[in-house]
Amino acid sequence: MSKAYHTLKFVLQSVVAGLALGFIIIYFQTDSALKKQNSASLSNAPFSYAQAVKKISPSVVSIYTHKEVYRNQLINPELKKFMGLSSLTIQPETRQYLGSGVVMSEDGYIVTNFHVIKGATQIIVSLWDNTLLEAKIIGSDSVTDIAVLKIEAINLTPATFANSDTTQTGDIVMAVGNPYGLSQSVTLGIVSAKGRSGLSVSIIENFIQTDAAINEGNSGGALINAHGDLVGISTANFNQNGAQGINFAIPSNATKLIMQKILKNGKVQRGWLGITLYSAQNFYRQRLVKPEKGVVVYTVYRGSPAHKSELKHNDIITHINNIEIQDQRHFREIIAQSKPGESLKVKGFSQGQPFDKKITTIDRPPQFN
Repeated sequence: MSKAYHTLKFVLQSVVAGLALGFIIIYFQTDSALKKQNSASLSNAPFSYAQAVKKISPSVVSIYTHKEVYRNQLINPELKKFMGLSSLTIQPETRQYLGSGVVMSEDGYIVTNFHVIKGATQIIVSLWDNTLLEAKIIGSDSVTDIAVLKIEAINLTPATFANSDTTQTGDIVMAVGNPYGLSQSVTLGIVSAKGRSGLSVSIIENFIQTDAAINEGNSGGALINAHGDLVGISTANFNQNGAQGINFAIPSNATKLIMQKILKNGKVQRGWLGITLYSAQNFYRQRLVKPEKGVVVYTVYRGSPAHKSELKHNDIITHINNIEIQDQRHFREIIAQSKPGESLKVKGFSQGQPFDKKITTIDRPPQFN
């Protein structure tokens, strides 16, 4: 072989060896950089949520309510008469109930659940430093289970709201409240699901589901993210058949909207038709007929918009404003989201004959809240 051939062979071997060595160096340098990056990422991970809890703690209060309960209030009136109780003056028994709340302003506005303060004759708020103050009710909305209280205080620390619409399933959350009187208790979990409904806690339900423990006394307390920002108001747990780790909160965006309306008007103005109903499924099932969508009118209140529009017992409502009604909850949500004075197009059947009515809603009467 020629000298030129050996020279070319040597050069090519040198180039290949150099490329291989360069690849090996780059590979190990990159691998080392990735390991350093992962190590730095792990070192920045929140192994403690103490800062988040420290941020929200001054904004979470304990609520103690006094309610008068009559021991025989569930006894049938005829049975009372038979037992000779009807002529007696029954003294109520005062009981204390627990709840939680979240400070919304420096000057003492607090949000909690409606069911926490419903029927209360006295409401005492305990601040994070154990200061006790009496609260008054500014307004409430049973439809969403929200109430706003006011205490005479200044320089409080309001909670910082997170955008609950951006909360995702799998996000870390913590419930802070007053379970069983153990104030400022914190439980940790994740967002298990969003948009939960059908729990019969309130009429409009769009709950955040979490496995962070929410026990008796947590209602009205804060559900926060890993930054200490409010993502929801703890409201209920799912205790059927001994279920554990299934708890619910009202999203912070809905809470803020309802609170603003209560502060402006003392209540949330909602449309009302003046009927009670039961599901079409039950109605048809009792008659051994295939279930249909919609709801069936059970009671029509005298003088109500429904009464004036001649809706009757056993009328079937299938559509509101051309929206097909799925069930009772769906119907109530649509009506609750309407405004007083709004004209609704109601379609359905009365004694087998189709009807198409326009019914103008009125403001929901206080006795139905």
